[in-house]
Amino acid sequence: MVRMILWELSQEDLENWVVSKGYPKYRAHQIWGWVWNKGVSYPGQMTDLPLRLREKIEEELSIPHLALWHEAISRDGTRKFLWHMPEGGSIESVWMPHSNRYTVCISSQVGCSLNCQFCATGRLGLERQLKGYEILLQVYTIKYILRLPVTHVVFMGMGEPLLNYSAVMEAMEGLTSRLRMSPRRITLSTVGIPKGILRLAGRKEPFELAFSLHSAIPAKRQQLIPLAAHISLEEIRHALAIYCQKRRDWVTLEYILLDGINDGKEDAEALLAFVRPPLYAKVNLLLYNPVQGLPFKPSSRVVSFQKQLLRGGLITTVRRSRGVDIGAGCGQLARQFI
Repeated sequence: MVRMILWELSQEDLENWVVSKGYPKYRAHQIWGWVWNKGVSYPGQMTDLPLRLREKIEEELSIPHLALWHEAISRDGTRKFLWHMPEGGSIESVWMPHSNRYTVCISSQVGCSLNCQFCATGRLGLERQLKGYEILLQVYTIKYILRLPVTHVVFMGMGEPLLNYSAVMEAMEGLTSRLRMSPRRITLSTVGIPKGILRLAGRKEPFELAFSLHSAIPAKRQQLIPLAAHISLEEIRHALAIYCQKRRDWVTLEYILLDGINDGKEDAEALLAFVRPPLYAKVNLLLYNPVQGLPFKPSSRVVSFQKQLLRGGLITTVRRSRGVDIGAGCGQLARQFI
């Protein structure tokens, strides 16, 4: 008999299972409270349940957990985790403390198929899609088992979230309905999948959306991101504009500055031209985190590039990477520990 996975059960599913075992519905609410409110997932610790019901849970429901294979701690307090996943493969998550903000960067795929030229993860290739509960368990484990505070979640780890859309939406719904996080504190980052962006535009939850642009000059973007040869910037811009219109919201453009490649005056001008109504966006400039074996270097023109964007009326901030010394910065996740 294939056992149902506890993490995937809705409250109604749990009620139906409990009743089928001869127990009243309120027992399901007790189980739900233990798992999602108290962070207790081992039936033996659910002390207000009858012993036989606890035994039934262990016998008939599957409760897989992430196995922590390795952990690294940065000088700035960032922690990187290498997990073995319940259904195979290994991925990384990152916990980043900053003042009163505690952000978890999670993965949506085992590896990645997009092969962005500046990214270590893309060199792994795609091994498989993560299930929704496996994505959610990254946050659950960090919050409840490792006992680390979590205020924000970003889908910026391994994989392209919009190429695993259903599982990512399942995880995002779990973050809000089960872990009770505000949607405004959840950010999904994409390299630009128009169909996925349009599907997101139709949702009601006010999740944040970030688009990894890295160059607004099509030829340059194609050199950096192979996917750009098949999906035009104009098609992505059109999808983002619809997203802004439907949701009455802004998007964030992520832009890694690479020395001598995408950090010139013409690059800034192209970026200014890309952001025009009905697309409304702010820009995060990212400092490139070196990856062994790749030829790119961090830009020496960050200040001048930002000033040119600000003069053009574009809200622009410089985002400092965290955990670079342990290979936990943007673009560095490749299951390697320094």
